[in-house]
Amino acid sequence: MAEKEQDKELSALISLLDDPDREVYDAVYTKLLSFGPKVIPALESYWEESFDPNLQERIELIIHQIQFTNLKNELTDWIENHSDDLFTGAFLAARYQYADLDKEGIRADVDEIKRAIWLELNYGLTPLEQVNVFNHVFYQLLGFAGKTSNNPGALTFYINNLLESKKGNAMSLGTLYLILAQDLDIPIYGVNLPRHFVLAYTKDFIETLDEQTDLRDQVVFYINPLNKGTIFTRNEILLFLKKLDLEPTNEHFTPCRNLQVVKILLENLAQAYEEEGAMEKVKEVQELLQLFV
Repeated sequence: MAEKEQDKELSALISLLDDPDREVYDAVYTKLLSFGPKVIPALESYWEESFDPNLQERIELIIHQIQFTNLKNELTDWIENHSDDLFTGAFLAARYQYADLDKEGIRADVDEIKRAIWLELNYGLTPLEQVNVFNHVFYQLLGFAGKTSNNPGALTFYINNLLESKKGNAMSLGTLYLILAQDLDIPIYGVNLPRHFVLAYTKDFIETLDEQTDLRDQVVFYINPLNKGTIFTRNEILLFLKKLDLEPTNEHFTPCRNLQVVKILLENLAQAYEEEGAMEKVKEVQELLQLFV
């Protein structure tokens, strides 16, 4: 279809959005969705020109559905082809709430933090010394810190909010910590604890290991991103699980790959939205989680 003909069709479709006939609206809705993201500027322009709140609500619904479908497609591609890139995974998770988020801007902010840590690092240091340097720059010099509330809110899971406020929960702080460490070639990985998310410094990069390797044996020590990067051992995890009256499992001690980190992030996000009563968001985040199956 020629561009001018497509523009005419688009204008005609948008003009029917306020049609009271539900069948007409449903047909228009389906057709507009088929155009994909390229239709969004025209819809936004029509929204700005309208004074009808019902029409504006319909336009907002269509824009959101287009953006959500596009996000699912991008996340599927990441899962299948790029899951070693944790930054992009965290960015896509944030795009659920902030559809127009600027990836290059977020990447530039992360790179600035990475440079600050890199300038202080010496790769001849021991693992413990490396992490102490990392923690000093990240927490003391740059001022990143954890929110200690039991219900910190869904928005604290998003990387853009963490970069702006420098305050986050265990999941968001841990994810940013992982992105930086892996960019700096430091073998640090996520560990999924109940009601918590911690990190593990490993002897080797787990991507290079045989699949039969017991990754628990690779752990040198654990790191608590919520508490200024405090270093701890397997015994502290056992005590933590005992307080929660939980039986220890392999997962509680085992470093996981970046694909799993993003899945855990989304699982925590769905729970946070549920605690806020935002059930439509819970449903949509669960749709994103189904892509990981």
